[in-house]
Amino acid sequence: MNAAIELDRREYSTAPVLSDVQSKLKAETQSSRWLRYKIDRRSISLVSAMLAAHAGVFFFAPTWLAALFIVPLAVGSMFIAAINHHHQHFNIFHSSWMNRVFDIAVSLQTGIAPYAWVLHHNLGHHRNYLNQRSQSEVAEVDESKWTRRDGSKMGRIEYTIDLLLHHQVDIIRVGRRYPKYLRAFLLMKIPLWSVLGLAFYANPVNTVLVILIPGYITLAHTSWVTYGHHAGLHTENHYDASYNCVNVVFNYLSCNLGYHTAHHKRPGVHWSLLPKLHEGIKDQIPPELIDNKFF
Repeated sequence: MNAAIELDRREYSTAPVLSDVQSKLKAETQSSRWLRYKIDRRSISLVSAMLAAHAGVFFFAPTWLAALFIVPLAVGSMFIAAINHHHQHFNIFHSSWMNRVFDIAVSLQTGIAPYAWVLHHNLGHHRNYLNQRSQSEVAEVDESKWTRRDGSKMGRIEYTIDLLLHHQVDIIRVGRRYPKYLRAFLLMKIPLWSVLGLAFYANPVNTVLVILIPGYITLAHTSWVTYGHHAGLHTENHYDASYNCVNVVFNYLSCNLGYHTAHHKRPGVHWSLLPKLHEGIKDQIPPELIDNKFF
């Protein structure tokens, strides 16, 4: 089940899809037996390494040492969050059960439950990111809204706190419109909470120090950085609605998340193809929305 592929087939009225780009790009990258794109070996390696780091600290570190690892684990998990984002848009494996196991692995590191991205981000944000709260005529408002009720722009701290406080309620509200994905979200709580329950049973203190606190820090960081993708861009044009970062280092670390207009144009396209999609549309993006700075 992949909400992003379904969403990607819906053409934007103000941003028509390039007719043959995706088919040409797909032909350039062959899948493997297990992976839809071989380049995701890198993603799996990083997720596995960070999961091993979490497990190592959880099972072998005394409390004082586990506490010292909170920040390093959280920083490492911030890179996992980008992989999780892309995985929820375009699942890494051919096999459904392998994708669900991978969901659990990234959820334990990022503080974001399986299908939470699909509901809040894919369906709540991507469909509605041009719709802010000042526009009373719209039926659905962006779930990652950066405006207050009066339409004024939030600051980054206010936005981050608002998102952290309300995202769970927002997920359920979006899920009521998409019951298929809400059921998947709720069913995936069973294996996720089972793993957490076993962890609490084995070592409750290290569960908090190694899983819960780093995961929440990662979630807060994810909320913090998403503010910079669209905040302040009141527009009805998809090419004017996102800030883009073309810095090579940033895009290597974030798996091309800097090509944000291309990502919103084709949210169901694999992340490795975003640079080429960006090249095809960059002349339509205002120059002030394209930056080469890392920060």
